Amino acid sequence: MIWLGTFMAILRRDTGTARRAGGGWAQGSVFFLLFILLAAFAIGPETRAQGPIAPALVWLAAVLASQLSLDHLFRADLDDGSLDILVTSGASLSAIAAGKSVAHWLASFAPVTLLSPLAALMLGAKPETLVPLMVSLAIGGPAFVFFGTMGAAIAAGRHGGGLLVMLLSGPLLAPSLIFGAGVIRSGVLDSPDLKLLLASTLMSLVLSPLICAAALRVHLE
Repeated sequence: MIWLGTFMAILRRDTGTARRAGGGWAQGSVFFLLFILLAAFAIGPETRAQGPIAPALVWLAAVLASQLSLDHLFRADLDDGSLDILVTSGASLSAIAAGKSVAHWLASFAPVTLLSPLAALMLGAKPETLVPLMVSLAIGGPAFVFFGTMGAAIAAGRHGGGLLVMLLSGPLLAPSLIFGAGVIRSGVLDSPDLKLLLASTLMSLVLSPLICAAALRVHLE
């Protein structure tokens, strides 16, 4: 119960902060749409007409959008001492990490998932690929955020750690990206790729809070 209470408190605090931060919460969505718009101009109408490249580009844009601002996820709480206060009061570091991860997913990746059909159509995707695209992003999105959070926790004590976060989390994001693209290629929702994507997400949900807690504990010592 204490773990759940900490998780909900952090989730409410961070989602409220995202809403009060002006347009900062929409950063991921804006980046996502700009990436898609520039890609549409770059590949040209002939390539867009071929269609199959569209879902892959949408997935790539979603992965990159999910990693924006992750390097700031824990740094502010470390710098102002609020993380110390939370831990001293008995809060679980894994619950804090999980709450911040879910808040980041709600602010940065959930809007991207909703925008993905429009983005795919802009790139010439076939209508029958839209449902597998959205389902795969909904299932695989948490893996991107939770794996990225692990890199953010490890790099939290270092200023300018954005590149370090990408280097740490990048190899962990590759399997989910591959499985997600496989779901689109198969075009069916009961494909082995979707099951592997779900397994990858479940693994991230279990491992990420534990690894984040261990990394943050090192920063607090």
